[in-house]
Amino acid sequence: MARSTRFRQLLYALQKARRINLAAQGEPPPLTSKEARRLGLPRWSRRHFIKTATLATGSAIASTTISRGKRAWSKAAPKIAIIGGGISGLNAAYQLKKAGFRTTVYEARNRLGGRILSTTDVVGEKLVVDLGGSFINSDHEDLLALVQEFDLKLFDRAKDAQEISLAETAYYFDGRLRSEAEIIEKLRPLASQISQDADLIDKDFDRFAPQFDSLSVTAYLNRHTDKIPDSFIRTLVENSIRTEYGVEPEQSSSLQLLSNLPTVEGNKVEVLGNSDERFVVKGGSGRLINRLAALLSAQIQTGMRLTQIEREGAAFRLSFARKPAIEADWVILAIPFTVLRDLKIRVNLPANLHRFINEVSLGSNEKLIAGFNSKIWQQPNGFTEEIWTDFGFSEAWDETQRQPDKKAGALVFFFGGKEVPPLQSGTAASQGEKLLEQFEKVIPRAKAAANDQFFRTGWTKDSLTKGSYTNFKPGQLTEFGEFFYIESKKPEERQDVRVGNLVFAGEQLSDEFYGFMNGAAQTGRLAAEIIIREEMQQV
Repeated sequence: MARSTRFRQLLYALQKARRINLAAQGEPPPLTSKEARRLGLPRWSRRHFIKTATLATGSAIASTTISRGKRAWSKAAPKIAIIGGGISGLNAAYQLKKAGFRTTVYEARNRLGGRILSTTDVVGEKLVVDLGGSFINSDHEDLLALVQEFDLKLFDRAKDAQEISLAETAYYFDGRLRSEAEIIEKLRPLASQISQDADLIDKDFDRFAPQFDSLSVTAYLNRHTDKIPDSFIRTLVENSIRTEYGVEPEQSSSLQLLSNLPTVEGNKVEVLGNSDERFVVKGGSGRLINRLAALLSAQIQTGMRLTQIEREGAAFRLSFARKPAIEADWVILAIPFTVLRDLKIRVNLPANLHRFINEVSLGSNEKLIAGFNSKIWQQPNGFTEEIWTDFGFSEAWDETQRQPDKKAGALVFFFGGKEVPPLQSGTAASQGEKLLEQFEKVIPRAKAAANDQFFRTGWTKDSLTKGSYTNFKPGQLTEFGEFFYIESKKPEERQDVRVGNLVFAGEQLSDEFYGFMNGAAQTGRLAAEIIIREEMQQV
């Protein structure tokens, strides 16, 4: 599922608000992330939170602490099965292939890519749109490495926006456009509160992190209504949760709000946010899948829906719907937990891992993509990248920014949480017409510029996805932190997600990048490294 441009401008505004607030108090500005790196100081991030949580509670588990099945094969190459042909499973197979191991990828669909899917021509001739995952951050090292290895081209959204002398972002709430200056000024009190609370967590994690994790975003905002001078500011923050996690604020841990907004490390370091969404792949993110599929074509079987996994001695028996069962020495499960929980898993899993699989879900997000004969939103009172609104969709963005040579364009109207069910009624065209009626309030003559071509996604109704990307409810981050991959050069800090030779992968298991394409690619690589490490030790 695509991640929207949800937080980037909100982060920017909050950071500016914090700097203004510090200046008003006579305090020096916080260090920028660049200055922090130069001084060798750490940054506050999801990864820092998860690692601190697991180490503080003693729940971090190195790969050696989980029981393993005994090696049952001789010097012959192990049989490795990968369940799931999304980017996590495909990257696992690719990394294993580079290390000299052959695998078989079993995908239930008749296509590859999972929640990464690109298409052309659905809302306009030669217009490229990502129906699923789209944006790549500048710190998404796994995706950037794959892009480089496959000689794909990236489009720099931030650089492009800077070259156009128009506002990058528009805000339309309560019937009128809001200036960036107004947004910043009215976010100042909340920005200050968020900084203070992040500071508390940093100073005494054991005491404060569980407290904030137990709070929903709704409860957190209710606690600080005096810091929200206008109701539309609350709507804006709530919309960021809908787009980021696909849920209503009461269903999101407030730690998800704090870890994605400007926070501090100690008293001085301010992080500029975890999601700059700087790049998209020219031609669509589906090109990553195409390259992986081409390299692994002889190792992929589609139409293979797993129904049961059971242990047979030190190996596993995998049963598929209307297909012969197979045996494997290693299994990588690289499918969403929303689908995994429907399988019969006859393997002795830790009780808390069972709960993680059964309780942590994907949020609900959908796109309605509209085609236009011209990029009419690029005007003085418009925007070059995105708009935040209270129209019943949280945000919209220019999907064709990566195609600056084209006069025609496409907008993604992005929906999350309670906004999704109304979108799913009627046809895509009927819903599109309603959106254009509202959009005209911001961009006059938008209807006249539209080409009457619409496309609506259906990830939440897809039986092999059942949602968009991972959300953690209040209390779940601290409860299930032991089941995140953590990369570290120190073995005592590294954390893998495996039970013997049964290895798990997927964006929901990434410490810093859950919900992102990079989290899926990263955990696929880390799952492969487990097998490589184990097998090389046997040589």
